[in-house]
Amino acid sequence: MSQFLTMPEASVHCGGVPSPETLYRLAREGHLPVRRIGRRLVISERLLDQWIDSVGDVRATEYPGAAFKERPADALQREQAS
Repeated sequence: MSQFLTMPEASVHCGGVPSPETLYRLAREGHLPVRRIGRRLVISERLLDQWIDSVGDVRATEYPGAAFKERPADALQREQAS
C-alpha cells in the first residue's frame, strides 16, 4: 500500500526541489496527481515517484480532476494580502 505525503513531505522526498509552494501551485494547476483528505492536500508516494520519473516538462502533464479548488477563505486571505 502506498504512503501519502503532504506537500512539505513530498518536497523533502524530492530532495527539496521543487519547494512545497511550487508543488501546491502545480497541484492547483492540475499538473500533479493530488487528493484532498480533510484539509490536507496529499499525494501518493508511488504516484509522486512516477511523476518525478516522467519525461519532459511537468507542466505539460495534465491530470483531469486532480486540480483542487481554493477554499473561499484562502482566496480572501490572498486578496487581502495584495
